Amino acid sequence: MMLVLAFALVVGVVGPAGATGTPSTSDAAGIQELQRDLNALGCNAGAVDGTLGPNTVQAVRWFQTAAKLNVDGIVGPATTAALTRAAAAGTPTCTGVPAPAPAPTPPAGPVCTVDQIRAGAQKALLPNETMVKSGPYQCAGDYVYNVPTVQVPGGRQTQVVELMKWNGTGWQSVDRSIYCQAGSVPKAIYPQTCLGKGVSPSGNPGTSDAAQVQLMQRQLNALGCGPVNVDGSFGPATVAAVKWFQTAAKLNADGLVGPLTSAALTQAAIAGTPNCTQVPKPQTPTSITTVAKNIPCTAALLAAAAQASLSPGESITKTGPYQCSGPWAYNAPTIKSGTTDTQIPLLMRWNATAWQVVDRNAYCEAGGVPAVVAKLACQTKA
Repeated sequence: MMLVLAFALVVGVVGPAGATGTPSTSDAAGIQELQRDLNALGCNAGAVDGTLGPNTVQAVRWFQTAAKLNVDGIVGPATTAALTRAAAAGTPTCTGVPAPAPAPTPPAGPVCTVDQIRAGAQKALLPNETMVKSGPYQCAGDYVYNVPTVQVPGGRQTQVVELMKWNGTGWQSVDRSIYCQAGSVPKAIYPQTCLGKGVSPSGNPGTSDAAQVQLMQRQLNALGCGPVNVDGSFGPATVAAVKWFQTAAKLNADGLVGPLTSAALTQAAIAGTPNCTQVPKPQTPTSITTVAKNIPCTAALLAAAAQASLSPGESITKTGPYQCSGPWAYNAPTIKSGTTDTQIPLLMRWNATAWQVVDRNAYCEAGGVPAVVAKLACQTKA
């Protein structure tokens, strides 16, 4: 397929496709999960405090060294995926390699030009995607907001939200669920990059525009699991595509996006394998609504789901509080990692046989979480 590039020089903002204005994960839980994973692998992120400070950045660099990734201390999609899978498998660990030297001072400040931003967005494209337009965009310090239009398999075009950070030599797409929660995104671009249309920055900071769901849909399409409309909604077609990918990746094919599925999907989209063309399409998943009335909400069942999501070396010291509503549950167990106890907010969904921890960024952004659970699992405390 020929690459068609028409780069916009407009500096401005637009609302992303699929934006709902629904507040989502905005309480630094993504950073806490990052720190827990790093500590479980011996990378010494320090206290699980939800702060993306020097210790955490250096721990990211150490893990990138162990995983043979580009060592820049920036948490992009590849680092997020590799770290999640490593924490689940227990390898690679930082104990097997020397800690890298602290990051050097970047030789030059950010370069806010259409060519540099285009190059960063181009690197973030998935297999079989082409860029149609590179903006609008807006730079602020060492961050840039960019909304490129990409053409996905099947000829459809969609706008996607990118948050990029300067790494010393170029712009790199980063994990918005980490950096929007870290409080480091400049105010000039924070509302456009981290909030859904119509969401007040003062009351609901955090990623809330369904961009994470859109990324998953693009990944599914790139792997031949669609076609899925890139609309930021977890509709039946997206659920069926998730189940198909899980079959190809030899994961539990329940159609739910938990941490392992999210990480495997990101890695597969980068590598191009496993993909859905390698296995038959599975049957349509059982509808959750058909069993919603019979879902048990007990501390023991929720604790079992939380236990299954722990990293190596972690243990639960307290199982709640928790709140259920239909097939959704909020649970905030206290977890011991080393000598530190930390309360971790979890979003769970019933998978027809048990509760399962799911990707809060994706499901909170997609909508559909009952208000009584969403208020606890998806929003910052007032």
